[in-house]
Amino acid sequence: RNLAGDASSNTDGTDIDQFCDIPITSIFFQEFEGLSNPPPQHPVQHVYGKECIEEKLLQCTFQISPGAFFQVTTEGAENLYGVVVDKLKEVTTNPKDTLLFDVCCGTGTIGLTCMKEGAVGKVVGIDISEPAIKDAIINAEKNGYAGADDVARFVASRAELVMNEVVRKADRNCPMVAVVDPAREGLHQDVIKALRNQPELQRIVYVSCNPTGSLVKDAGLLCTPQTKKYRGLPFKITAAQPVDMFPLTDHCEMVMVFDRMTEEECGQKDVTKTDKSTSVEPKAETKETEEEKPKEESA
Repeated sequence: RNLAGDASSNTDGTDIDQFCDIPITSIFFQEFEGLSNPPPQHPVQHVYGKECIEEKLLQCTFQISPGAFFQVTTEGAENLYGVVVDKLKEVTTNPKDTLLFDVCCGTGTIGLTCMKEGAVGKVVGIDISEPAIKDAIINAEKNGYAGADDVARFVASRAELVMNEVVRKADRNCPMVAVVDPAREGLHQDVIKALRNQPELQRIVYVSCNPTGSLVKDAGLLCTPQTKKYRGLPFKITAAQPVDMFPLTDHCEMVMVFDRMTEEECGQKDVTKTDKSTSVEPKAETKETEEEKPKEESA
C-alpha cells in the first residue's frame, strides 16, 4: 500500500497533532521482511512532514535523510567531535595543506566539522551508504564548500574496496591524517592495510562505539610489527578518551589516538624487504595470524 498518497491531506499536521502532544517533523514508513536491519538504500515511503531534517552541530549545519546515520544526542556529538578536532590539531602544523581521510564518514559530519574548526584543509570521505553520501555532498555545499571537489570529496562505497585507490591518488607531498568511525564490527582488514601502507599518514583518530570488542581487534592489527601481510611501520597508542554519549547507561564512545612509530622505535628490519633465505617471522606473529584466519575468511 502506498502510504505517501494517504498523507497528502495531512501536510498541515492537523490530523496527526490530534494524536500526539509533541511536534512531529517527519514520518517515514519502511517495510522490510529480513531478520536484521535493512541496508541503507532500502526504500522508504515519505508519509508526513519534511523529507529531510536539519541539525546544527557546532559551526556546521547538516541535512539528514532517513537512511543516513547521525548521532542521536547533539550535545554529546559536539563533545565527541570536539575531542576529535583537538586530537587532530595537535599534529596539523599546517592545517590548510593537511588532508583528512574520513573513513565511515556518514553525512560528512566529522570531516566537515574538522575543516570548519580549522583542523584540516581537505577531506576525502568514504561511506557505504549512498543516502548518507548524497547528504554529505549537500552538506559540503551548505557549509561553504560548494563545487570544491579538491577540498571536500565524498565516495559511496565499502571502504575496503576504494581505500587503496583513494590513498594512491592522494598528493604524497601533503600531510595526511585519518579519522575512522566504523560500525560495531570495526574496520575491514583491507582498510587497516591501506592505512598502514600510507607512510605520510602519521596519525589516526579512531572513534569506536565498541571499545571492548572491535576496537581491541583493530588496535592489535594497527600496532602489530610489520609482516608480509601488514606492511608499513606500525602505529602506537598515544591517547584514549572516553566520551559519555548516553548518560545513565553502561555504554560510552572511545576516542583512541594512534601515532606512527619510527624505525628506531620498532628496532627491527622491514621483513618485507629482507632476503627470503634469512626472513623469519616471529612465532607469536605467525600464531596470531593463524588464529585470525578463520575470522577473516568469514568476513
